[in-house]
Amino acid sequence: MLNVLMHEGTYRRIADRLVAFGDAIRPIILRNDGQFEAIGEGVLAAPARLDVGYGTPDVWFTPLASLFVETLLKADTLDWFQSSAAGTEHPILQAIGGKAEIYTSSHAQSDAIAEWVLWAGLDWFQRGGDRRAAQVRKDWKRIEFTEIGDTNWLIVGFGAIGRASAKRLRALGARVTGVRRTVGPDPNADAMVQPDDLHDCLPAADAVLLCCPLTEETEEMANHDFFQAMKPGAFFANVGRGKLVDEAALLSALDTGQVAHAALDVVAVEPLPENNPIWSHPRITLTSHLAADTMGAARRTDDIFLSNLERFVAQQPLMGVVARSEFAVSPNSS
Repeated sequence: MLNVLMHEGTYRRIADRLVAFGDAIRPIILRNDGQFEAIGEGVLAAPARLDVGYGTPDVWFTPLASLFVETLLKADTLDWFQSSAAGTEHPILQAIGGKAEIYTSSHAQSDAIAEWVLWAGLDWFQRGGDRRAAQVRKDWKRIEFTEIGDTNWLIVGFGAIGRASAKRLRALGARVTGVRRTVGPDPNADAMVQPDDLHDCLPAADAVLLCCPLTEETEEMANHDFFQAMKPGAFFANVGRGKLVDEAALLSALDTGQVAHAALDVVAVEPLPENNPIWSHPRITLTSHLAADTMGAARRTDDIFLSNLERFVAQQPLMGVVARSEFAVSPNSS
């Protein structure tokens, strides 16, 4: 019988589907009150042996996150961990990936994030802020706007999120240039370039979207030189990681009008401190790292976990396995 750890909210969502596994699994949930419960058995101490861990936003964005991670890392064993996220650069995920014998990731959030990108782009180019202000003033006026089909987008990081965003933007007629390390065309882009060509492409873009992972090479890639190379008055959006952006450089570029507007779902420090000027900057649209927070994303993530759980029980290869070389911590360390 496999001990399977997850948050209470996750369990409630998939409980009916776990019944099919019968006695092959023993669901252990971290309840909202901070106690552990083995389903059908009652409250228990933190489990010393874990076969499977499933991490989702149900626990990551709550005060229980540290207890959940501590339990995973202190367990005698952790054979497999399924992450709801695609990235692995966060220190917590690095530690879990070093502990787990098998680590699998998920791109199930990509469609939700791509819809956030579409919303942010449409709101800017259709001048949503001006429309709302006119309504508040009761000012009946015609406000000219730009069609998405008349815009050029530069998408930096052409993985699952970049491709999903490009697919939606091109459906509205936008021209998309993707930036990624892999050489060759992509059916979701009009053109593809490599990172070394990024700065040469910035002057032609009406909108620049960051959705690449955070690495030593990409940290603060959007710096003073980056923003100065952009087309004056262009739109900037970030759904990757907050530390991709030199926030002081961004604020300066917004203040001068070099960048017309920025839409940010991620920032360098989260939650954003109350005294941070990003909160009140008139040229910034800010959301609280919520682009992937949809029922659809949760459902697709659960589907991946349950499919992998079937494979794990049957001792078959899992989907979305992340290479051990992606993790700095050695196996079975705590």
